[in-house]
Amino acid sequence: MSKLIRDPIHGYIEISDKVLPIISHPYFQRLRYISQNALAHMVYPGMRHTRFEHSLGVMYLIKEFLQYIKKNSEGLDFVDEDYVELVGVAGLLHDIGHLAFSHTFESALQVTRDVYGITNINYQGKKTHVYNGISIIENELTCILEKNFSSHSDPVKFVINVLREEPKNEEEKLALQLVSNFVDADRGDYLLRDSYYAGVGYGSYDVERLKRVLTYVDGKIAVLKKAIPIVEQFLLARMYMFENVYFHSVVGMYNSILSHAIAKLISKGKLVLDNLLHITDFNVLASISVMEDQKFPQAIFFRSGYKRIKKDIEGDCLNDINKKEITELSRETEGGVIYYEFFDTPYREEGEAVYIFDGENMYQLSKFSNLINAVKDLKKAIIVYHVNQTEKVKKYERIINECVKSHQKPS
Repeated sequence: MSKLIRDPIHGYIEISDKVLPIISHPYFQRLRYISQNALAHMVYPGMRHTRFEHSLGVMYLIKEFLQYIKKNSEGLDFVDEDYVELVGVAGLLHDIGHLAFSHTFESALQVTRDVYGITNINYQGKKTHVYNGISIIENELTCILEKNFSSHSDPVKFVINVLREEPKNEEEKLALQLVSNFVDADRGDYLLRDSYYAGVGYGSYDVERLKRVLTYVDGKIAVLKKAIPIVEQFLLARMYMFENVYFHSVVGMYNSILSHAIAKLISKGKLVLDNLLHITDFNVLASISVMEDQKFPQAIFFRSGYKRIKKDIEGDCLNDINKKEITELSRETEGGVIYYEFFDTPYREEGEAVYIFDGENMYQLSKFSNLINAVKDLKKAIIVYHVNQTEKVKKYERIINECVKSHQKPS
């Protein structure tokens, strides 16, 4: 017996009786109130989807990928129905530790530490949600996993090893690559989902073709050589989504304001971090709405009060801004001036890579794809300021303008 969930991206997602108690658990249900892309809806109004449906989508894609990997590979006797369900659960739970507004809350914790000087917080960079999730699994979901996945010797340890990216055997190694890799179910879902809700085409790729050309050779997931264009499409889709959506300067502007608002709440003791069930978008917004410092709710609720220096800081110009100085200015103005940096590496062949299998040998993608050289590191920064602090940012505006001018190529 199973239940069906209608999803706009993947169609019907089947939920087995083993998995249903996990989805019904309060810690998973709270993901309905954790936005996938924080305040991206300030620019792309449709982007109000949550970690809940993304997590379901990751589970679905993992199971789909495994179906074809088993068909296209040799020696995967351990990939049976129970294994597929358990790896699907690892994907389902990969984001269960996210706090309000997802990665923006992690940025807020960094601001709390670096700007407001509060160090007694649980901040572990972009992995904060992973360790929160592991804690939830250990303390809240162990009984369900042990009862419903008893065919595996230690299902809790399996899921945790995958999420920690510390696989101990072949089963965990394959599972990890499905959850976290250059071409994986996590990226596979959020590219399609975020693109759909943003109303853009940047994140589109042929998922039906991709799933059918995956194989597993010598401990690595690989793509059949005939399908190289699909991998190129996938990696370029990710780069375009970061360039045009995730790293949109106005999206970054409002997420940076939100980070400072949350940091201010934490520093003032208005937001307690020891009850994860209560740290949802709605509860945080409620706290922001009654802040004494009204510049934050005015910006977040009514899109007013803040501006940004119009020119983004890129390339060598990033070295011209004194980050220590502007961090001090953020502290002095209590978030009236904000420096916000974007960084992502869509693809790089260092340690790991996308692997291509030609029927006999495995190769890294770069051996066959010249197009992949176009996939570059993405890095830029913006300076955001409240209108009351206009005078204090003129210095930085001048530095940026002079730098941009000096790097312009002659016509």
